[in-house]
Amino acid sequence: MALSLVAVLCTGVVAVPVSWAVRRQVEADRGEASPDAAVNVYVLQMSSGEEIGLSRVLAGRRHDELLRQWRQYRGEMGRGNVPSKLEVVGLIDVEDQGDDRATVTAEVHAIWWNEKVNLSGDAHPWRFQARRDAGGWRVWAVDLPLWCGVHVRADTCR
Repeated sequence: MALSLVAVLCTGVVAVPVSWAVRRQVEADRGEASPDAAVNVYVLQMSSGEEIGLSRVLAGRRHDELLRQWRQYRGEMGRGNVPSKLEVVGLIDVEDQGDDRATVTAEVHAIWWNEKVNLSGDAHPWRFQARRDAGGWRVWAVDLPLWCGVHVRADTCR
């Protein structure tokens, strides 16, 4: 379908933008250049609450399960006071497991702000398994600490 669309549209001025868009889509489907880059995208998407861009870092064979887990965690965040942002503290630790696999740990903390107050929560380890999949690195498994009871006090969650 996409190739026939490209063939139809690849005339004149439209040829360059269409080929650029197709190339960008192929690149987006490749995953990330490194395990820590894939984890960073995952954390950024969790912080923003946006699913757009998340799929490219989820392992294809486990995509639906990982997306469901991501949505459940965002739902858990919604039970409490959703932070203004999540932030990785320090460097993301990558331990090469061989065979295009890596264990990745990111220390993540929540930040809340408004006009008068800025609050920063304690950092807690978010653990990931990453694999090189379809030419790029993707998240294969996620082990996150509880939101309610770890990142925020349990009594703040409804």
